[in-house]
Amino acid sequence: MVTKRIACFLTCGYTEAGAMQSFLKKINNNYEYRQYLPNKTIKKKGDSKIISPEISGLTGAALLEKVYTIIKNHTAEIAQCSGILIEDDLDGKFHDMTASDIELYINSIKENIYSIIGSHIPVFILYASPEIESWFIADWDNGFGYIYSSSGCVTDIGAPAKMFFSHHLNQYINMYILKEYSDDIENYGYFNQIYYKLSDQIIEAIQTNVKEYISSLPNTNKLYSEQISSSRDLYYSKKLHGDRMLRNLEPSILANKCRHFFFPVYNLLSGFH
Repeated sequence: MVTKRIACFLTCGYTEAGAMQSFLKKINNNYEYRQYLPNKTIKKKGDSKIISPEISGLTGAALLEKVYTIIKNHTAEIAQCSGILIEDDLDGKFHDMTASDIELYINSIKENIYSIIGSHIPVFILYASPEIESWFIADWDNGFGYIYSSSGCVTDIGAPAKMFFSHHLNQYINMYILKEYSDDIENYGYFNQIYYKLSDQIIEAIQTNVKEYISSLPNTNKLYSEQISSSRDLYYSKKLHGDRMLRNLEPSILANKCRHFFFPVYNLLSGFH
């Protein structure tokens, strides 16, 4: 008997490990999303969960090898699921690849799983491209806009200053980080054949660059600028902020803005019965 359950294998980062299941429920709430990876956590009393060092940060080829191993070790159980979902950051992997090359690559992953399971169980391969931060930008009001204005994470500056910061953060990201990718964020990453990691750019922007950018603007609001410059709450943590944003995102908004990789899988999963 096939169970109304989807076996999930996720990028082994704090953002995805904590909140991806609730996000997937927004796409299709007819299924239980059982997390097989990350499947080990360390927790001390009074502390938050920590991903085991042996799998923390697992992505790409290493993630896939771990997926295949887990499926081999739990074949009978996973074969009873309605489907399998693998989620990973793309990190520019498909740069300069043709559509047919990408299709062949994705199909090879599915074929490996079919050979292990012994049947053609539905397999969903969900890529956050280039990283999950692209989703937090694409659905701004529920992502970065939310976390720095109304989430309660920033407590040391007033509401108007938070809105001021959020507005200029959005402006800075589009002009100085995304640049020509501002309307095509899933293809972000390469400038003059050099790959720039989006999350690293975001961390530096929020902690330093945007504050300097705001203070340098002509006719900037000096009161807000001073509050923003002295704030200790204006930083970016995947573990704290990423988890909250992923829980808050609206998948249908992402489907409209992330058309290359998110939309096709969203479309399949939302209509999956």
